[in-house]
Amino acid sequence: MAITFSQEIFEKICSSATNSTAEVYDMIAPHLDDTLQSINCVLLGDMADKLDTVPGLEQAVTKLVCLRTYQEQIPQLDLVLTPTGFGVVSNQNLAPASADRVKNLLQQVTNAAEDTYDRCLELLVGTSWADTAQARINIPNLMYTAKQLKMYVDFPSADVHRSKLLEFRTKMYQAEEKIRQHVSAEFFDHILEQARHNAFTKEESAMADYMCKFIGFCIAKNWSAAKSMLERIENYAESKVEVFTSYKDSEAYKVKHFQTYQNEKNDSTYFWG
Repeated sequence: MAITFSQEIFEKICSSATNSTAEVYDMIAPHLDDTLQSINCVLLGDMADKLDTVPGLEQAVTKLVCLRTYQEQIPQLDLVLTPTGFGVVSNQNLAPASADRVKNLLQQVTNAAEDTYDRCLELLVGTSWADTAQARINIPNLMYTAKQLKMYVDFPSADVHRSKLLEFRTKMYQAEEKIRQHVSAEFFDHILEQARHNAFTKEESAMADYMCKFIGFCIAKNWSAAKSMLERIENYAESKVEVFTSYKDSEAYKVKHFQTYQNEKNDSTYFWG
């Protein structure tokens, strides 16, 4: 479905661009469609034509497009501070806004755009989108939003956004590889798929929580806590093995529970010697 943009919609989302004239919007508008196409390709995929099937998704995507476009164009605009927000320098009698003000504006818009991207992900999980390449690209780890990162890692500041999540992605992969080694790649991949589908059972939800705690401890370099949590993950997997069938059926489980042949006298294949 097509998304309709207007100055009213744009300024409602990007309030700092509110102006008595349409100067800022007129300079932003030609780039909105390019941003939308990029988001369709990287994030939405086939869901771009089904936004109305998920409550709130169309509004979130509209907000994301406006914020992302504004973010990308701010460095190109000669902005001036006005009584209602930022405008564009239109004559030599208007001095551009200070570099610090523009820098702060850019950071605020960037943070809002990142938070809105995360919101789109929250709305997309559990839909048919979960089976797409876009889902695998955008949710390659158990923690896939800044909100989740803040839940499992203590930061000095509460001002944590998606860029911080991406900064720790390598550490997440490393921690998840350790989990794979201990409870099998098959089992971890199943938990990750359940996250994309928003379809955790009670036991899977508890396991995902343990795994995210382990990943958080690894990011924070709290190795003693990470070791204890990894043991808890293994013990919980063993205690719920009848429920965690992807773990029970894995090669890792079979190797872990392989018993060597016992040579006993009452066995029909007993060997002397």
